[in-house]
Amino acid sequence: MNSFALARLRAWMKNQGFERFFVQQPENFAWLTGGGDNTVVTFRPVAAWLEVTPETVRLHASQIEAERLLDEETPGLEVLRYPWYSPPAPQGPCDLEHDLTPLRLVLSPEEQARYRALGREASMALGESLRFADPGWSEYDLAGAISEELLAKGIQPLVLLVAGEERLFRYRHPIPTRRPLGRLFMGVVCGRRHGLIANVSRLRSFGHSEAASLHTQVCQVEAAALDASRPGATLGEVLEQIRLAYGRMGRAEEFENHHQGGLTGYKSREVLARPGNPTRLEVGMALAWNPSLPGAKVEDTFLLGETGLENLTHDPTWPTLEVAGRLRPGVLEG
Repeated sequence: MNSFALARLRAWMKNQGFERFFVQQPENFAWLTGGGDNTVVTFRPVAAWLEVTPETVRLHASQIEAERLLDEETPGLEVLRYPWYSPPAPQGPCDLEHDLTPLRLVLSPEEQARYRALGREASMALGESLRFADPGWSEYDLAGAISEELLAKGIQPLVLLVAGEERLFRYRHPIPTRRPLGRLFMGVVCGRRHGLIANVSRLRSFGHSEAASLHTQVCQVEAAALDASRPGATLGEVLEQIRLAYGRMGRAEEFENHHQGGLTGYKSREVLARPGNPTRLEVGMALAWNPSLPGAKVEDTFLLGETGLENLTHDPTWPTLEVAGRLRPGVLEG
């Protein structure tokens, strides 16, 4: 169990006057158990849930899943089994009706260590796949290569986007198709392991004339977001700096064409940054900003620390450029 998370939940329960609380949502199950997974089908439906009281934690699981969960996800917990054909409903307040997101946002040192390992391996898996790709591949081919690299590291691709030259300039959420990659292509991953999610985007060019200039522009927008991402700032304030940055480059309309990211962790977007969002940044929170233009996007996962931002998805083997004093991923050429 994650003692840090359990203490936060129990303090919240006491404040709410709850003597017991049921945890079903996969993101909360992973948070409390230190990375356990209560699903078989990705995210829904759940195969088990936790019953938390001030003194105990019990696992409720179907007869199918109970032994595996005890062996591999939640060792040491008392388990109450229910028939696979007759799952009961939790009898009391649960996280389907009470949002625990604010409790999850500040990550413990143990969670941060898991995140560093995940971020490094997720970015290198994506980078290796793009290095191996060929312009004649289809988007499906690249998606398959990325999936193979991720799954070999125990990382589940919750979001996997691929766009070749033809579609990269048209769509912000390019689900892979049979279209060829061509001279410029992008891979985007939200990869999950032990509950946490690393968000990362990379591009490769084979002599595309606009690739470098477009990428420089989105990195300038991102720099405004990273500069503003300080403890005490609100998500709404950071988002306003992003909006202004698009305007300074004469692309104000692009702010409206895709969300810009926000807080991440046990969901790819724990809190999506929206205009006026009052959520204040704190040390120990994770951020993933993803400004984009037709033909360009930049995205990494950062941890907000005492001394600034730490790039959790830095790939030391990927080409970089310096933007506003930071090393940012470039477009891999050739």
